[in-house]
Parts: sequence; C-alpha cells; structure tokens
Amino acid sequence: MKVLFALPFPPLPANFGGAMRMFHLLKQVALHHEVTVLGYGNVEDKQNLQKAMPLKEVHMLPYSWKHKHRRLGQLYSCFTRHSFFQQSVTNATYGRALNALLSQNNFDVVHTEFSHLGPFKLQTKALKVLDAHNVEWDNFRRMYEASGFGLKKLHYWAEYKKQHADELKTCRAHDAIVTTSERDLALLAQWLPHIRGAVVPNGVDLEYFCPSRDPSPKPFHFVFTGMMAYVPNHDGVGWFLDCIWPHILQKHPQARFTIVGKNPPPFVLARQSESVRVTGTVEDVRPYVEEASVYVVPLRMGGGTRLKIAEAMAMKKPMVTTRIGCEGIALAHEKTALLEDSPEGFANACIRLAEDNTLQKRLAEEAFQMASAHFGWQAIGKALLENYERWLAEQRG
Repeated sequence: MKVLFALPFPPLPANFGGAMRMFHLLKQVALHHEVTVLGYGNVEDKQNLQKAMPLKEVHMLPYSWKHKHRRLGQLYSCFTRHSFFQQSVTNATYGRALNALLSQNNFDVVHTEFSHLGPFKLQTKALKVLDAHNVEWDNFRRMYEASGFGLKKLHYWAEYKKQHADELKTCRAHDAIVTTSERDLALLAQWLPHIRGAVVPNGVDLEYFCPSRDPSPKPFHFVFTGMMAYVPNHDGVGWFLDCIWPHILQKHPQARFTIVGKNPPPFVLARQSESVRVTGTVEDVRPYVEEASVYVVPLRMGGGTRLKIAEAMAMKKPMVTTRIGCEGIALAHEKTALLEDSPEGFANACIRLAEDNTLQKRLAEEAFQMASAHFGWQAIGKALLENYERWLAEQRG
C-alpha cells in the first residue's frame, strides 16, 4: 500500500500530544507500507524523521508568515471567514506541493493530520482519510464558555464559529474520518449523519513509559505534565492552583506540586514557590512523574483524548482527574482513578489518595493493566491499518 501523510508540523520532537500521535501513527504505517511525508519544517526536521523510521520520501516546506508571527496571524484572521488555525497551516505553496505529489504518484491512501490542514482539494482517486485529533470547534466552545468577559472570550467565540464551518467542510471533503474518542465521532455525526468514521484512540509507548523498577514516590508530591502553552492545560493548572491547592496545603503543608511542560505562560511561572515548582521544557518527563505519589489532570476544557492519561496509567501512577480530563478513556471512578469535577471534590480526592498507600497501589495497578491491554501504539496502528483496508474495499465496491 502506498500512503501519503500530510502533516501541519514536524512530529519530532514528540514532546506534546499532537506530535506524539502523529509520530506513532506514522511509524506504525511506515513499518508495513510505503510512506511519503509532506509537512512543514527544515532540513534537520527531515533528517530526524528519516532516521526514526523507514520512509520513501520526506518533503518539508517553510512555514507561512501567519504561523511564524502568531499574533499578527490571529489579528489577520479576525477579518476573514476562516479560523486562524486553518490559515496558519494552509497556503498556496503547500497546495502546489501536495498536488505535485498526487500527480506524480499512485497513492492508495492520503492521510491528513488535523482538520485545519484539510481544506485542500485533493486531486486524486486515493482514499482520503482525515485524522481529527480533536473536534476543534467544540474545544473553542469550551474555552469560550470558561473564559471571563474580554477580548480573549470574543476571540474564542469567533474561532469557535469559524472552526465549526471549516471543520464540517473539511470532513465532507474526505472519504473517512478518524477520531480519538466515541464522543468526538458522535459530535461530528450530529452534523454529518452519513459520516464514515472510526475511533483510533490515543496511545502510549509502553516500553518508554513503564513503571519504575524501584518505585519510591515522595509522599504528598503531586505532578501535572503537558504542553503549557496549550490553553486547556494552563487553564487547568491555574484552576488547580487557585481553587484546589490551598485546600491541600491547609491539610498537608508539606505537600509539593510540580508542573512539567514547555512554554508555561507568565501567570503560571509567577506561581512558583516553596510548594510549587514549574520546570518549563524538560528532556524527559518520566523522572518527575516517578517521584510523584499522585498524578493530577484538572482539566476543564479540551477535546480528543489526553495522552498524559495513558502515560500516567502506563507508569502505574494513581490519578485524580476531572471527567473532561479523561474523556475518551474509560476510567472508572474508584477503580482505575478518582474522578471529581468540583474544586472541593477534587481537593478531597487528592488528599485522600495521597494519604492512602493501599488505594494508590490498587488504582495504579488497575489502570496499568488497562493501558497494557488497550493503549499500546502497535495495537492502535494495527487498528488504523485495518480501517484503511476496510474503507478501500468499500471504495472499490
């Protein structure tokens, strides 16, 4: 099978959710089929990708000005019909390169990553598959609803409306849609009742994110990991620090909270103290996760599924999460994690879990078994390829 992957950014370094998913799906397909890649990046990005997996060709293009100059791009998008996300990764140069590859190769599948890279007219008879990492309009709707009044709230509302129109149009232009959760597929199906889709969940590298051989977590140490420039992540951390952390410190003044992830905004950096550590970018998140006794996912918004959840499960870390935080992963309250949505409930769950070593071990073991059975990338890649085959057979009649 010949497959063309269209990417909106380099999948390496795979140090945040979107890049991780792209990298591992691309790798699993490339291990079994002939794969060509078109994306944005430089010579180093191209070389790193070619070293990481067997690929037929890799074509990297320079980013558009709207991507390089984010604030100007956002301002420009205010006066257009399309979302900033879409405009930041679509331009005529990319479209010409895409059509050139399609005219020069007889691909069986064209696989596009992220819906905002999807408005190009794909001049091909190949099966056109869209991997919708999130339902972006729903993500922006949640950000709009959670924001206070002001320009930011207005921006989120405008992006929500534009994303809604852009995403539906993109989905209609593809033969099949891949989502990371049943919820996301159902959201799309409300507007596209005849959608051909499948759930291909997010996963975890089970060999890399594995339990410590000598687990010795520090009592009353909490950890959060995630790309901190991402609004749902820094919103969740801010909510935790403002509404939950004071209750934990009141009961256990010795408690410590570590926030791990690149590009933390100033308001998060300003919260550093004796009890709160903000690492910024790190080469390896595992040591920070290993030292914690409780992993927290205090998310109030976002879409798709969170790779951080699968990583914590694979590392045998007991977890407290909101229900939005674990969407798409069937965690069960009191069995594989503690699920709480209110500040008081979340704080009490954190305190309870930190105090109860037996509960920590039970939740961690159940979650680990679930991750091992369902969230390895090899099994997820196999599921994606099986969907390719099924959709190709349907297309050929």
